[in-house]
Amino acid sequence: MKKLLIVFGIFLANLSYGQIANIDLNGVPLRVTAYSGIDGSPYLYDEWSNADLTMKGGSMKEKISARLNIHDNELEVINEAGNKILLDKSYLTSFVLERPAIVLAREEGLLSRLTFKNGFENIKGLTTKDFVNVLAEGQKYTLVRKFYSDLVTPPKNSYTPTPGRMFVFEQSFYIIDDSGDVNSVRAKSSSITKGLSPQDKALAKQIIKENKYDLSREDHLVSFFMKLNSSK
Repeated sequence: MKKLLIVFGIFLANLSYGQIANIDLNGVPLRVTAYSGIDGSPYLYDEWSNADLTMKGGSMKEKISARLNIHDNELEVINEAGNKILLDKSYLTSFVLERPAIVLAREEGLLSRLTFKNGFENIKGLTTKDFVNVLAEGQKYTLVRKFYSDLVTPPKNSYTPTPGRMFVFEQSFYIIDDSGDVNSVRAKSSSITKGLSPQDKALAKQIIKENKYDLSREDHLVSFFMKLNSSK
């Protein structure tokens, strides 16, 4: 009887593991896009790139082919069977998306990997399931960026090359302080400094001056907040 219980326990453990493994990349088949023929793109990058996924419970999936739809706020992945699916975000806590090499070559100072997390519903317009790019995270300040591709219809008298709807890329930056207060800012030294607590403004200007930071650059922006968060 004892042996039977042990065998049954092992069976249940294996069954549970199999279910968890299947859940890791659970989702629905990728539907045929309704955006063909529209100028611009609903994606952060049109190219598929590698992503490291962190699932609820702590399990990880590394180097998964992924593409982020920033219009619908959906993560498209290629699962173990080679099928393209819309990943069920309720199983996901964070992911790190690699920037394609062709994108990195366009601009100086771009980060090669972008971290996305959810749980920023204190930002207007976001829910608990919405993922944003976390650029800096510390005891004093967290800096996040929301990417969005807005589908617009240009006015008839505009000088757009083709008539009809088009995607327009947008990004918004938000500083969250240790009290949870949110300030919308731009990636400029003056705007970032303005979005900080009064007691940190002088220090921020000093850090920018001493390090010759250009806060329109991603690498400088990340380094700036690392120094600011580590200061006493």
